Amino acid sequence: MRVPVVARLAVAIAALLTSPLLSSSLLSKGAAAQQPDPNSATARSYADFLSMGPHRAFVVGGDGKPYWYAGSSGADPGNAIANALKRCAERSPPPCRLQTVNNVTVSGEAAWRSEVPARAPGAADIGRLRPEPYWSMRGPQLANGLVVWSHGYMAGRNATDSAPQSWIGRFTRLGYDLYRFDREWIADWASDATALAEAVRAARGLGYRRIVLAGQSAGAWVSLAALARGAPVDGVISISAAHHGEVKNMKDTTRARSEWQNMLAAIKPGARLVVVNFANDSYDVGGRMEDARRLFAKSGVAAEIVDAPEGFSGHGAGADFAFTRKFGPCIQAFIEQGTRQQPCE
Repeated sequence: MRVPVVARLAVAIAALLTSPLLSSSLLSKGAAAQQPDPNSATARSYADFLSMGPHRAFVVGGDGKPYWYAGSSGADPGNAIANALKRCAERSPPPCRLQTVNNVTVSGEAAWRSEVPARAPGAADIGRLRPEPYWSMRGPQLANGLVVWSHGYMAGRNATDSAPQSWIGRFTRLGYDLYRFDREWIADWASDATALAEAVRAARGLGYRRIVLAGQSAGAWVSLAALARGAPVDGVISISAAHHGEVKNMKDTTRARSEWQNMLAAIKPGARLVVVNFANDSYDVGGRMEDARRLFAKSGVAAEIVDAPEGFSGHGAGADFAFTRKFGPCIQAFIEQGTRQQPCE
Protein backbone atom coordinates (compact mmCIF):
# COMPACT_ATOMS: atom_id res chain seq x y z
CA MET A 1 0.00 0.00 0.00
CA ARG A 2 1.35 3.42 -0.93
CA VAL A 3 1.70 5.92 1.90
CA PRO A 4 0.07 9.29 1.03
CA VAL A 5 2.50 12.14 0.33
CA VAL A 6 1.10 14.21 3.21
CA ALA A 7 1.66 11.35 5.63
CA ARG A 8 5.20 10.81 4.39
CA LEU A 9 5.91 14.53 4.79
CA ALA A 10 4.56 14.46 8.33
CA VAL A 11 6.81 11.52 9.22
CA ALA A 12 9.84 13.22 7.65
CA ILE A 13 9.21 16.50 9.48
CA ALA A 14 8.60 14.67 12.74
CA ALA A 15 11.94 12.87 12.37
CA LEU A 16 13.66 16.15 11.58
CA LEU A 17 12.17 18.00 14.52
CA THR A 18 13.31 15.32 16.97
CA SER A 19 16.75 14.79 15.45
CA PRO A 20 19.93 15.13 17.55
CA LEU A 21 20.80 18.27 15.60
CA LEU A 22 18.06 20.11 17.47
CA SER A 23 18.64 18.32 20.77
CA SER A 24 20.82 19.52 23.58
CA SER A 25 21.33 18.89 27.26
CA LEU A 26 20.44 22.56 27.56
CA LEU A 27 16.85 21.97 26.42
CA SER A 28 14.12 21.55 29.00
CA LYS A 29 11.17 19.22 28.55
CA GLY A 30 8.97 22.29 28.47
CA ALA A 31 10.98 23.80 25.64
CA ALA A 32 10.95 20.56 23.69
CA ALA A 33 7.16 20.49 23.97
CA GLN A 34 7.01 23.73 21.99
CA GLN A 35 7.95 21.91 18.76
CA PRO A 36 5.28 22.39 16.06
CA ASP A 37 2.77 19.74 15.06
CA PRO A 38 4.38 17.89 12.08
CA ASN A 39 1.10 18.14 10.12
CA SER A 40 0.89 21.93 10.34
CA ALA A 41 1.90 24.73 8.01
CA THR A 42 4.10 25.90 10.87
CA ALA A 43 6.10 22.66 10.65
CA ARG A 44 6.55 23.09 6.91
CA SER A 45 7.78 26.63 7.49
CA TYR A 46 10.09 25.29 10.20
CA ALA A 47 11.61 22.86 7.70
CA ASP A 48 12.33 25.81 5.38
CA PHE A 49 13.81 27.72 8.31
CA LEU A 50 16.18 24.84 9.06
CA SER A 51 17.64 25.11 5.54
CA MET A 52 18.74 28.69 6.23
CA GLY A 53 21.93 29.82 7.92
CA PRO A 54 22.57 31.76 11.14
CA HIS A 55 21.89 33.99 12.83
CA ARG A 56 18.26 32.96 12.77
CA ALA A 57 15.15 32.95 14.99
CA PHE A 58 11.77 31.19 14.74
CA VAL A 59 8.64 32.60 16.40
CA VAL A 60 5.09 31.25 16.59
CA GLY A 61 2.30 33.82 16.86
CA GLY A 62 -0.89 33.75 18.86
CA ASP A 63 -2.60 32.79 15.62
CA GLY A 64 -0.40 29.69 15.40
CA LYS A 65 1.41 30.99 12.32
CA PRO A 66 5.20 31.04 11.94
CA TYR A 67 7.32 34.18 11.72
CA TRP A 68 11.06 33.86 11.27
CA TYR A 69 14.21 35.69 10.30
CA ALA A 70 17.53 34.25 9.12
CA GLY A 71 20.90 35.29 7.75
CA SER A 72 21.38 38.12 10.23
CA SER A 73 24.88 39.49 10.84
CA GLY A 74 26.11 40.53 14.26
CA ALA A 75 28.02 39.25 17.24
CA ASP A 76 24.92 37.39 18.49
CA PRO A 77 21.41 36.42 17.28
CA GLY A 78 19.79 39.46 18.89
CA ASN A 79 18.99 41.16 15.58
CA ALA A 80 17.42 38.01 14.12
CA ILE A 81 15.30 37.59 17.26
CA ALA A 82 14.17 41.23 17.22
CA ASN A 83 13.20 41.03 13.55
CA ALA A 84 11.30 37.76 13.92
CA LEU A 85 9.38 39.08 16.95
CA LYS A 86 8.66 42.36 15.14
CA ARG A 87 7.19 40.52 12.15
CA CYS A 88 5.03 38.49 14.49
CA ALA A 89 3.83 41.52 16.48
CA GLU A 90 2.86 43.33 13.27
CA ARG A 91 0.82 40.44 11.85
CA SER A 92 -0.37 38.20 14.69
CA PRO A 93 -2.41 38.56 17.87
CA PRO A 94 -0.34 37.95 21.02
CA PRO A 95 1.43 36.09 22.35
CA CYS A 96 4.43 35.82 20.05
CA ARG A 97 6.55 32.92 21.35
CA LEU A 98 10.24 32.66 20.53
CA GLN A 99 10.79 28.95 19.88
CA THR A 100 14.22 28.50 18.25
CA VAL A 101 17.40 30.56 18.29
CA ASN A 102 19.88 29.39 15.67
CA ASN A 103 19.71 25.59 16.15
CA VAL A 104 18.65 25.45 19.81
CA THR A 105 15.06 25.22 21.07
CA VAL A 106 14.41 27.83 23.77
CA SER A 107 11.67 28.45 26.31
CA GLY A 108 11.05 32.07 25.31
CA GLU A 109 12.46 35.52 24.65
CA ALA A 110 13.41 36.22 28.27
CA ALA A 111 15.42 33.02 28.66
CA TRP A 112 17.31 32.59 25.39
CA ARG A 113 20.59 34.11 26.60
CA SER A 114 20.79 31.61 29.46
CA GLU A 115 19.84 28.72 27.20
CA VAL A 116 22.03 29.42 24.16
CA PRO A 117 25.71 29.79 25.13
CA ALA A 118 27.95 32.07 23.10
CA ARG A 119 30.23 29.09 22.47
CA ALA A 120 28.96 25.55 22.31
CA PRO A 121 30.25 23.45 25.23
CA GLY A 122 33.42 21.63 24.25
CA ALA A 123 33.75 23.43 20.90
CA ALA A 124 37.40 24.50 20.83
CA ASP A 125 39.15 26.52 18.17
CA ILE A 126 40.78 24.37 15.48
CA GLY A 127 43.88 26.24 14.40
CA ARG A 128 42.50 29.53 13.10
CA LEU A 129 38.98 28.15 12.83
CA ARG A 130 36.45 29.16 15.45
CA PRO A 131 32.98 27.70 16.12
CA GLU A 132 30.01 29.69 14.84
CA PRO A 133 28.82 31.74 17.86
CA TYR A 134 25.57 30.80 19.59
CA TRP A 135 25.40 27.56 17.62
CA SER A 136 25.04 24.06 19.07
CA MET A 137 27.69 21.56 17.94
CA ARG A 138 27.76 17.76 17.91
CA GLY A 139 31.53 17.50 17.98
CA PRO A 140 33.91 15.63 15.66
CA GLN A 141 32.90 12.15 16.80
CA LEU A 142 29.13 12.63 16.42
CA ALA A 143 28.75 15.22 13.68
CA ASN A 144 28.13 14.07 10.13
CA GLY A 145 30.81 16.49 9.01
CA LEU A 146 32.28 19.97 9.33
CA VAL A 147 31.44 22.91 7.09
CA VAL A 148 33.80 25.90 7.28
CA TRP A 149 32.45 29.29 6.25
CA SER A 150 34.88 31.95 4.98
CA HIS A 151 33.40 35.44 4.66
CA GLY A 152 33.99 38.11 2.08
CA TYR A 153 36.03 41.24 2.74
CA MET A 154 34.78 44.83 2.80
CA ALA A 155 37.46 47.50 2.65
CA GLY A 156 37.86 49.28 5.96
CA ARG A 157 35.29 47.11 7.75
CA ASN A 158 35.63 44.14 10.07
CA ALA A 159 33.59 41.31 8.49
CA THR A 160 34.18 38.72 11.21
CA ASP A 161 30.60 39.13 12.49
CA SER A 162 29.05 38.84 9.04
CA ALA A 163 26.50 36.10 8.49
CA PRO A 164 27.24 33.02 6.39
CA GLN A 165 25.17 32.94 3.24
CA SER A 166 21.90 31.20 3.97
CA TRP A 167 22.48 28.10 1.81
CA ILE A 168 24.99 26.98 4.43
CA GLY A 169 21.91 25.73 6.27
CA ARG A 170 21.59 22.90 3.74
CA PHE A 171 24.68 21.36 5.38
CA THR A 172 24.01 22.19 9.03
CA ARG A 173 20.61 20.57 8.57
CA LEU A 174 22.42 17.37 7.57
CA GLY A 175 24.22 17.35 10.91
CA TYR A 176 27.40 19.22 9.98
CA ASP A 177 29.10 21.35 12.63
CA LEU A 178 29.65 24.96 11.51
CA TYR A 179 32.98 26.73 11.98
CA ARG A 180 34.31 30.00 10.56
CA PHE A 181 37.64 31.02 9.07
CA ASP A 182 37.71 34.70 9.96
CA ARG A 183 40.18 37.26 8.65
CA GLU A 184 39.67 40.77 9.99
CA TRP A 185 41.76 42.30 7.22
CA ILE A 186 43.35 41.00 4.04
CA ALA A 187 47.00 40.36 4.74
CA ASP A 188 49.20 37.63 3.31
CA TRP A 189 46.96 35.46 1.14
CA ALA A 190 49.46 32.64 0.87
CA SER A 191 49.70 32.55 4.67
CA ASP A 192 45.89 32.59 5.06
CA ALA A 193 45.42 29.73 2.61
CA THR A 194 48.16 27.71 4.30
CA ALA A 195 46.60 28.33 7.72
CA LEU A 196 43.21 27.16 6.44
CA ALA A 197 44.74 24.00 4.96
CA GLU A 198 46.54 23.29 8.23
CA ALA A 199 43.33 23.78 10.21
CA VAL A 200 41.54 21.30 7.95
CA ARG A 201 44.24 18.72 8.61
CA ALA A 202 43.83 19.31 12.34
CA ALA A 203 40.05 18.87 12.03
CA ARG A 204 40.62 15.55 10.28
CA GLY A 205 42.87 14.53 13.13
CA LEU A 206 40.09 15.31 15.61
CA GLY A 207 37.79 12.88 13.80
CA TYR A 208 35.62 14.90 11.41
CA ARG A 209 34.68 12.40 8.69
CA ARG A 210 33.64 14.93 6.03
CA ILE A 211 34.84 18.50 5.60
CA VAL A 212 33.46 21.10 3.23
CA LEU A 213 34.94 24.55 2.67
CA ALA A 214 32.51 27.27 1.64
CA GLY A 215 32.81 30.98 1.09
CA GLN A 216 31.95 34.12 -0.82
CA SER A 217 34.26 36.60 -2.56
CA ALA A 218 37.57 36.64 -0.66
CA GLY A 219 36.29 33.68 1.37
CA ALA A 220 35.67 31.68 -1.78
CA TRP A 221 39.14 32.53 -3.07
CA VAL A 222 40.90 31.45 0.13
CA SER A 223 38.86 28.22 0.19
CA LEU A 224 40.00 27.34 -3.33
CA ALA A 225 43.57 28.39 -2.50
CA ALA A 226 43.58 26.09 0.55
CA LEU A 227 42.45 23.22 -1.65
CA ALA A 228 45.22 24.05 -4.12
CA ARG A 229 47.61 23.73 -1.16
CA GLY A 230 46.41 20.22 -0.44
CA ALA A 231 43.69 20.76 2.18
CA PRO A 232 42.10 17.29 2.67
CA VAL A 233 38.47 18.25 2.08
CA ASP A 234 35.50 16.52 0.47
CA GLY A 235 34.10 19.61 -1.20
CA VAL A 236 34.49 23.33 -1.84
CA ILE A 237 31.66 25.77 -2.57
CA SER A 238 32.96 28.95 -4.18
CA ILE A 239 30.54 31.87 -4.62
CA SER A 240 31.81 34.92 -6.55
CA ALA A 241 35.48 34.23 -5.81
CA ALA A 242 37.63 37.38 -5.80
CA HIS A 243 40.46 39.07 -3.94
CA HIS A 244 41.91 41.72 -6.27
CA GLY A 245 39.23 44.34 -5.66
CA GLU A 246 36.79 45.83 -8.13
CA VAL A 247 37.78 45.76 -11.78
CA LYS A 248 37.43 49.54 -12.10
CA ASN A 249 40.24 49.98 -9.55
CA MET A 250 42.64 47.41 -11.04
CA LYS A 251 45.76 48.69 -12.73
CA ASP A 252 46.33 45.32 -14.38
CA THR A 253 43.39 42.96 -14.90
CA THR A 254 45.64 40.28 -16.36
CA ARG A 255 47.12 39.61 -12.93
CA ALA A 256 43.74 38.70 -11.43
CA ARG A 257 43.01 36.39 -14.35
CA SER A 258 46.41 34.67 -14.36
CA GLU A 259 46.40 34.12 -10.58
CA TRP A 260 42.95 32.57 -10.90
CA GLN A 261 44.19 30.25 -13.64
CA ASN A 262 47.29 29.26 -11.67
CA MET A 263 45.23 28.49 -8.58
CA LEU A 264 42.74 26.29 -10.43
CA ALA A 265 45.53 24.50 -12.30
CA ALA A 266 47.08 23.51 -8.94
CA ILE A 267 43.90 21.77 -7.74
CA LYS A 268 44.07 17.99 -8.03
CA PRO A 269 41.12 15.58 -8.37
CA GLY A 270 39.49 14.40 -5.16
CA ALA A 271 37.17 17.01 -3.72
CA ARG A 272 33.95 18.00 -5.49
CA LEU A 273 33.67 21.68 -6.37
CA VAL A 274 30.75 24.02 -6.98
CA VAL A 275 31.92 27.28 -8.55
CA VAL A 276 29.34 30.05 -8.96
CA ASN A 277 29.67 33.39 -10.70
CA PHE A 278 26.98 36.00 -11.39
CA ALA A 279 26.36 38.47 -14.18
CA ASN A 280 27.30 42.09 -13.54
CA ASP A 281 29.87 41.24 -10.89
CA SER A 282 32.03 44.32 -10.48
CA TYR A 283 34.90 42.15 -9.18
CA ASP A 284 34.94 39.80 -12.19
CA VAL A 285 37.56 40.39 -14.90
CA GLY A 286 35.75 37.99 -17.23
CA GLY A 287 36.54 34.59 -18.69
CA ARG A 288 37.04 32.83 -15.37
CA MET A 289 34.23 30.30 -15.74
CA GLU A 290 35.61 29.31 -19.14
CA ASP A 291 38.99 28.90 -17.42
CA ALA A 292 37.38 26.67 -14.79
CA ARG A 293 35.68 24.45 -17.36
CA ARG A 294 38.87 24.08 -19.40
CA LEU A 295 41.26 23.49 -16.50
CA PHE A 296 39.00 21.08 -14.61
CA ALA A 297 38.31 19.10 -17.79
CA LYS A 298 42.06 18.80 -18.26
CA SER A 299 42.83 17.80 -14.66
CA GLY A 300 39.78 15.62 -14.06
CA VAL A 301 38.52 17.68 -11.12
CA ALA A 302 34.81 17.02 -10.49
CA ALA A 303 33.06 20.39 -10.62
CA GLU A 304 29.71 22.04 -11.20
CA ILE A 305 30.13 25.44 -12.86
CA VAL A 306 27.14 27.74 -12.33
CA ASP A 307 27.77 30.64 -14.70
CA ALA A 308 25.56 33.75 -14.64
CA PRO A 309 22.31 32.03 -13.58
CA GLU A 310 19.23 33.84 -14.84
CA GLY A 311 17.53 36.13 -12.34
CA PHE A 312 20.61 36.76 -10.17
CA SER A 313 22.96 39.68 -10.59
CA GLY A 314 25.92 41.23 -8.81
CA HIS A 315 28.75 40.19 -6.52
CA GLY A 316 26.49 39.49 -3.55
CA ALA A 317 23.69 37.61 -5.33
CA GLY A 318 24.49 34.39 -3.47
CA ALA A 319 23.12 35.94 -0.27
CA ASP A 320 19.62 36.13 -1.73
CA PHE A 321 17.07 33.75 -0.13
CA ALA A 322 15.86 33.01 -3.65
CA PHE A 323 19.34 31.69 -4.50
CA THR A 324 19.31 29.45 -1.41
CA ARG A 325 15.91 28.00 -2.28
CA LYS A 326 16.69 27.52 -5.97
CA PHE A 327 20.31 26.35 -5.89
CA GLY A 328 20.74 25.01 -2.35
CA PRO A 329 19.37 21.53 -3.19
CA CYS A 330 21.57 21.00 -6.26
CA ILE A 331 24.67 22.36 -4.52
CA GLN A 332 24.07 19.93 -1.66
CA ALA A 333 23.38 17.03 -4.04
CA PHE A 334 26.63 17.49 -5.92
CA ILE A 335 28.84 18.04 -2.87
CA GLU A 336 27.28 15.13 -0.95
CA GLN A 337 26.59 12.52 -3.64
CA GLY A 338 28.23 13.82 -6.81
CA THR A 339 24.76 14.00 -8.35
CA ARG A 340 24.31 16.60 -11.09
CA GLN A 341 20.85 18.07 -11.19
CA GLN A 342 19.05 21.18 -12.34
CA PRO A 343 19.43 24.09 -12.07
CA CYS A 344 23.16 23.66 -11.27
CA GLU A 345 23.80 21.36 -14.21
